[in-house]
Amino acid sequence: MLKRIVIYIIGLQVVAFGSAFAIASDLGVSPMAALPYVLALATPLSIGFLSSLKFLIFISLQILILRKQFRIFDLIQIAFAFAFGFLLEFAIFALGNLQFPTYFGRLGMLAISIFLISVGLVLILAARIVALPPEALCVAAERRWPKFKFHLAKMALDSFLALSALTISLIALGGLFGVREGTIISAVAIGRTIPFVKKMLNPVLSRIFKEEKNE
Repeated sequence: MLKRIVIYIIGLQVVAFGSAFAIASDLGVSPMAALPYVLALATPLSIGFLSSLKFLIFISLQILILRKQFRIFDLIQIAFAFAFGFLLEFAIFALGNLQFPTYFGRLGMLAISIFLISVGLVLILAARIVALPPEALCVAAERRWPKFKFHLAKMALDSFLALSALTISLIALGGLFGVREGTIISAVAIGRTIPFVKKMLNPVLSRIFKEEKNE
C-alpha cells in the first residue's frame, strides 16, 4: 500500500505540473482547472485552495448521490484533495514566470501540459487506491443512475465547469480568461493521449507491482 500511495502522490504532482504548464501557456486550461483558475483571478483566494475546495464539493456530492453505498474508505479522497491543492501551488511556484516565446511556443507548453496530465492520470489509475474526486463523482452518478453512463457524466461535468468558468470570467473579469482554444484542445487530446502513455508506462508499472506482489 505504501508503494501505491507513493505512486499516487507522484501522479498527483505530475498532474499538478501539467496544470501549471497549461496556466503558463495562457491558451486556456483544462475544463477541470478552469473554474478554480477563474475564481482565483476574481477573488483573493489561491488556485490551490480553490482546487481543493472544488474536490471537497465533489466528494460531498458523491455522498449525497450514493448515500449508504458510499464507502468510508473513499473519504481518503479528502486527504488527496488537500494534497493536490498544495502540489498545484508548488508546481506554479516552481515554474515561476516561465513562458515560451511566440504562439507556437505557447502551443508547445500546452502540449507538455497534455502529456504530463496524461502521465499523472495513468499513474493515479495504476495505483488503484481511489479515483480523483471528479472521476469518482462520475462513477457515483453511473452507479445511482445506470443509464447515465460514465462518459456522459464526464462530458456533462466538464461542460458545466467550462461554462461556469466562462460565465464568471465574462461577468467578474470583463473578458475571456482561462477558457480558450487550449481548453478545447486539452479536453480532446488528453483522452487520446492516455492510451499511448499507458502503453509506454505499462512495462515499468507492471514490474513495480510484480515486485510488490513478490514481497
